[in-house]
Amino acid sequence: MSDTVTPVGGPPVGTPSAGTPSGSTPSGSTPSGSRGRRAGARESILDAIRLAEPLSRVELAAMTGLTEAAVSMTVRRLLDEGLVVETGRTPTAGKPRTLLRLDPAARLAVGIHLDEDVTTYVLTGQTGGIVSRMTRPAPTGTGDEVLDALVADVALLIDGSGVERVRCLGVGLVWPGPRGGRTTPRDAPPHLRGNHGDDLDQRLSAATGMPVLVENDATAAAVGEYWVARVGPAQAFAALYMGSGIGAGIVIDGVALRGARANAGEFGHLCVQVDGPECWCGGHGCLEALAGPAVVVAAALADPVAAAEAGLDTAGPRRSAAADFAAVARAARGGAPACLALIEGSARYVAAAAESVVNLLDIDLLVLTGPGFAAASFVYGPAITARIAAADARTWHRSVSVTVSLAAATASATGAAALVLQSSHRG
Repeated sequence: MSDTVTPVGGPPVGTPSAGTPSGSTPSGSTPSGSRGRRAGARESILDAIRLAEPLSRVELAAMTGLTEAAVSMTVRRLLDEGLVVETGRTPTAGKPRTLLRLDPAARLAVGIHLDEDVTTYVLTGQTGGIVSRMTRPAPTGTGDEVLDALVADVALLIDGSGVERVRCLGVGLVWPGPRGGRTTPRDAPPHLRGNHGDDLDQRLSAATGMPVLVENDATAAAVGEYWVARVGPAQAFAALYMGSGIGAGIVIDGVALRGARANAGEFGHLCVQVDGPECWCGGHGCLEALAGPAVVVAAALADPVAAAEAGLDTAGPRRSAAADFAAVARAARGGAPACLALIEGSARYVAAAAESVVNLLDIDLLVLTGPGFAAASFVYGPAITARIAAADARTWHRSVSVTVSLAAATASATGAAALVLQSSHRG
């Protein structure tokens, strides 16, 4: 793990935007959105350029459905703010059209993913590219010590990137588990256990002087995929996330589905066995209780052959479930039969649950993301595809794509930053 800032080809810094946009969501709140929310001209134009830059004003009018007058007026404001820049002209039969693109460094945001054993930080620009990133061991100790570590790391990330702090609009903060009561599985490490998150966002905002948005890791990963992969707003999809547990983020019309308490997408708590074992959530037969990373690891530890294949230390102190699961997946990829059988058993349950998600939402795209799927997508991807394909060919006549995120390791952190940037687009 790295405790220094890693620049990632960040663009040169130009003129900073003045102040925080009026559309930023206040500290401690979760941005809301629904299928019925209609994007304004500003948001529609910025999203269109982000998706398919460079674009002319005429192309923007065609893509957004706005009048050319509305496009011209909005673009003029965006040029004045420095968010959009003109970049050459394209020849046409008539007058050449001026092309527009986003200035990647005009606005930036920090994304923080507090995971089980590592914290990932990214500094992201409005085109979705990562300007810099940093990973640190998960902070331990009291709530104050966790806060102090986050504040110091945010300062190091921004200052080490060479960008002006005024450009940074805020911080997106994500961690596993339900949002409402801020509870986490009983086997979670101390920094993710209990109620420390009830005011962590407010305290982080007060300490950094920037607004802080809170999201769960799976929903943030879906937003990160939408943002970085430049998925079009017309493409509804679900990002299935596997880290220390299993979750999902759902994006419809370019908006993340959150639910009444921001807990939509609890993919790991779909019931896949009516009389199944009790889950930590209190339910029975949940996907996570039958096929989650911790279950796979427990089965490997109980099987001397699988434990030896994966190099698991059955007598020593336990690593995180995510780290041990990755070891089992690596052994399975190398052809270790016992480990492969465990991953395949998990994949059968995950595939059945994924089929339910596709049928319920009528979507054509599933993205596998998070460290668990990144390590074992070679089993889960084909299993999900095969499960869905049978009914698609016979009844639904769909063509569902199952893909693996190209940014699985940083998707949640990038999505957290993207939430802040999306909020500013509505200003």
